[in-house]
Amino acid sequence: MAGVKEIGAAPTPTPTKNQTPSAPPMSASDAAAAGRAARKSAELEAGQVMVAQAARQAAEAKENLEKERAEQENDYEREDQTEKRDTSELSKQSKWFGIDGKLLENGDIRWVLEMEQELFEALLKWMPSGNGDIAKQLDELSRLYLALLEAILTHTMGDEQAAQIARLDEILAQKLTLLMETDLKELMDFLKQTGQTDTLQNVKSSIYKQTTGTSISARAADRFYAKGKPAGSSNLRFFMPESNGKDSSRARSTAAAYSSHGAEEGSIYKLTEGRNVRMNQAFDVSRKSGEMQMSQRNQALSGKGGGSANASISGGRTAFTGNDLARANRFAAHINGSGNLLNHSGISARNEEVVGYLAAVTSIKGEMYAASSGRQNAMNVPIKSAVNQMVDYYLNRKGIYKVYDYTTNVYEKTGSSQRAMEEGLEYAYRLFQEKKENTEAQKQAAYLEQAGFFQNLLKNQSIQSDLLRGMRLLEENWRDFLKSIGENEKKGISLKMQKHSPWGILLEPGEHRSIFRGRSPKLLLSEAIAVAVLIVVYLCYRLMVG
Repeated sequence: MAGVKEIGAAPTPTPTKNQTPSAPPMSASDAAAAGRAARKSAELEAGQVMVAQAARQAAEAKENLEKERAEQENDYEREDQTEKRDTSELSKQSKWFGIDGKLLENGDIRWVLEMEQELFEALLKWMPSGNGDIAKQLDELSRLYLALLEAILTHTMGDEQAAQIARLDEILAQKLTLLMETDLKELMDFLKQTGQTDTLQNVKSSIYKQTTGTSISARAADRFYAKGKPAGSSNLRFFMPESNGKDSSRARSTAAAYSSHGAEEGSIYKLTEGRNVRMNQAFDVSRKSGEMQMSQRNQALSGKGGGSANASISGGRTAFTGNDLARANRFAAHINGSGNLLNHSGISARNEEVVGYLAAVTSIKGEMYAASSGRQNAMNVPIKSAVNQMVDYYLNRKGIYKVYDYTTNVYEKTGSSQRAMEEGLEYAYRLFQEKKENTEAQKQAAYLEQAGFFQNLLKNQSIQSDLLRGMRLLEENWRDFLKSIGENEKKGISLKMQKHSPWGILLEPGEHRSIFRGRSPKLLLSEAIAVAVLIVVYLCYRLMVG
């Protein structure tokens, strides 16, 4: 049955000419393996693409970093060049800490006085001139102090501000103490010797106010000036710049040392992530307070130097200006030296009459000092009080006070120092002569025959010579006094006895000395008596005729 076709069987196609026979059919397992291979191939190709993209991105990032680094290095170089030129356009921050903040990598910034290098140097180097111009010197100190104080108030706050102000006050206390020990030494000594404690305190408070612009109490003044006294060891670190161009780095090193403690209260400047210096935003309130304080100080100082007479210090007391103090110091120098006639080397006599007369002359000097200074001079009353205190020490005997009272009364009535000293001398000398003739008074050494009016012992000179020499000394001393208060020396006095005095012709100095030069005392006395007789006869004649 081989030739019989099976029912339903598909006929086998017969290949045509030129037709390739098809591959035998693939099994299911082979098809699955082929699919897996295709997927692996696709994944491999995708991974290769991602690797290539990552490589490109890494290369681009590297290239960008190199460009940024190069640009940053160029910026640093330009900033360094700008910093080296040190132009006026540089900010204070870049001047103190470097433009890129490279000095502050280990901590926040702590501002110190040394950063204001020029001002701080000038204050440390300041010394009293010794020329007596108190007002000018206080102006110089005030300018330096206030500029540094303003810097402290601008760049610090809290405890750090208090520390820097304390350092500044210590330096100022030293400078003002030096000023008092040089240009005000005579005045301070005079006030101490006469027990003027309150005035001494006022002087210290006054020069403090003229420098700082703020008032200070007597107790606070004592504490302040105590800072200026030399101590065995001081915690004040003076910044003394060198002359070899290292000033800036020296100041910055000091600043870095103060900034090594990290962030604490008072740190105003901080280093940012970009190596820049920025200000603490919480500082704004403190800065405004400092500006107000400086404004108040400057207003208080607006009338200093020449004399703001209405300026006051703590307790409602009137402040002494620089010119007031300078004038008082010159007068005190006169009184402490040759101007103290009560302790003058050229006057050795201690009779009551000469002591009373010299005390009166000294008192008149005090009155004339006050009159020539003007009513607005705040030192008038303290100086007069000191002079009176010195004079009162000698007014312990009736005879002394009698001459003192007579002479000062003449000055009060006439206002003429010439007349007061001339009439006072005549009165004192007359009383002296009367005592020399008194037996009881002669028991005292001051009224012995060989005792003179100005000299305790005449030795080989006459009493007239002693009197003439004493009057010349008083004339010269008065010229020195006028010079000490700034008055014209030509306004000096010329002492002579009154013409109607029986001994006036004998004792009159100046142009009349040549009249009786070379004559004996007895002859001159006879002539004086004759003149006195003629005067008496003339007066009697006028009475009879009238």
